Amino acid sequence: PETLFGIFFEEINHAGAGGLWAELVINRGFEAGGQNTPSNIWPWSIVGDHSSIYVATDRSSCFERNKIALRMDVLCDSKGCPSGGVGVYNPGYWGMNIEEGKKYKVALYVRSTGDIDLSVSLTSSNGSRTLASEKIIASASDVSKWIKKEVLLEAKATDPSARLQLTTTKKGSIWIDQVSAMPVDTHKGHGFRNDLFQMMADIKP
Repeated sequence: PETLFGIFFEEINHAGAGGLWAELVINRGFEAGGQNTPSNIWPWSIVGDHSSIYVATDRSSCFERNKIALRMDVLCDSKGCPSGGVGVYNPGYWGMNIEEGKKYKVALYVRSTGDIDLSVSLTSSNGSRTLASEKIIASASDVSKWIKKEVLLEAKATDPSARLQLTTTKKGSIWIDQVSAMPVDTHKGHGFRNDLFQMMADIKP
């Protein structure tokens, strides 16, 4: 009918999330493996080995419509863990394009059975070089229930194939959900990529 109008957008090759939408983390809510638990957390992978960390999903999230959360059981402590800690990393959509001097906001929901000392880092694709890093430190009482935490990372180098790491050397259980990493300089602060909007603005009709 003449009264029907709108717009059609087809999500191909991450043209939406990871493209026009500036989110850098893929499977940020650990829902890609479905509602059965434990489930596949692809493309998240562990930092460390299975003797130092155990990772699985459960249905403990504070989000009623997205109940899946990630549980990390850290089996080592500051003396037994690798120097960089153990945890998980996310490679983003074919790598995260991190640029020197730019700032990135990382937000996540976290819960724990004890105190937490969690490093939030942007690193090279193999984790050997740290581009930016900040810590989330909280007492057990602060994180006994789900709480949102945010850090602002400023990149000290450029890497088009970077990844996001969440690591710790503190023994215990940590639950993580809804992890987001986005550049601060999005279009009018609404989460859309500035460079794409500028490119569209430069196109002559």
